[in-house]
Amino acid sequence: MNLLSFALAYAAMIALCLAIPRHHRQLFELAPPPARQRALRLLALVLLMTAAALNVAFSGWAIGLVVSLAQLMCAGLLVGLMLAWRERLLLPIGATLSLVGVVTAFI
Repeated sequence: MNLLSFALAYAAMIALCLAIPRHHRQLFELAPPPARQRALRLLALVLLMTAAALNVAFSGWAIGLVVSLAQLMCAGLLVGLMLAWRERLLLPIGATLSLVGVVTAFI
């Protein structure tokens, strides 16, 4: 469950970064329309809430929220470093991490 919640936090940070026109242009060579920016922010909110809910369900309120914030911080750092040095690997790593998180959640 921890890997799945980290994958959700990573995907949420990607969505938040893609909601910023500069980073969207960095990856896709065009700025996002305002409707897509709002959709990406809403998606990030849903993903963050889901990650927090998974951590709380797995570890309880006290530890789950702390773990969720730590995962969010690590995911943000990883996304920031990927945008700075290897921006083309940002989305494939996110897809791979999500797939591995789902597979390990069902094992």
